[in-house]
Amino acid sequence: ARTSMRIKGEPGFILHRRPFSESSLLLDIFSRRYGRITAIAKGARRQKSQYRGMIRPFALTTLGWSGKGEVKTLTQCEWAGPDFGLRGPNLFCGYYLSELLIKFLQRYDPHERLFDQYLKSLVHLGVDDESQSTLRLFEKVLLREAGYGLRLDKDHDTGQPIKSDSSYHYRPGLGAFVNQGNEAGGVIVHGSSLIALRDELHFDATILRELKQLHRVIFQSLLDGRSLITRQIFSQIYQTEKLHSSAEALN
Repeated sequence: ARTSMRIKGEPGFILHRRPFSESSLLLDIFSRRYGRITAIAKGARRQKSQYRGMIRPFALTTLGWSGKGEVKTLTQCEWAGPDFGLRGPNLFCGYYLSELLIKFLQRYDPHERLFDQYLKSLVHLGVDDESQSTLRLFEKVLLREAGYGLRLDKDHDTGQPIKSDSSYHYRPGLGAFVNQGNEAGGVIVHGSSLIALRDELHFDATILRELKQLHRVIFQSLLDGRSLITRQIFSQIYQTEKLHSSAEALN
């Protein structure tokens, strides 16, 4: 991060923006070849800024930056593709994915496969009302890329392959144990759900419900019980409304 660099023409997304001074913005950026970086967009809040209207979430952009320190200076931000048009609950799903990237990725650590999965997820969220499988697959890739990959092949105790008709107790950081009915912590999940996630097969309603609970327990463990901001806001807005599939993906 402290090596002097001058990057131009890098595909990326703006994950988060916040005021840095009266005229500038501080950005969290997710780039394909350089991972997550922090950059200052100097003068971006001015009416005549070259970046005005360009710095927005969920739009594939061509980015450039320079600098020696951990915080770079933005030198290029141009749209490279369409705005994915996220609306309603799917908009919150997009913010949820971005928050996971900010929370779990170290700066300047490239994750090209995760970048591609993020792009793919935004495409699906922009056109598909069925968001649950999109989120579960992204979470799986994120956990693996961040060093917390799920163990979906074997029973932790015996080393035997996961059986679709068996019930397991999945413990964060360890893996799946055959369910004995008296374990504390973790989450109960059927082998069929673990296999579906492993093989990325079709997810039915039962599998989606179990995988949502599995991932929630794992993220709670990794976050030491702290809640994600997007999930808190989402719950407040939609708690009194009838949930459709997109809303259920986060609640």
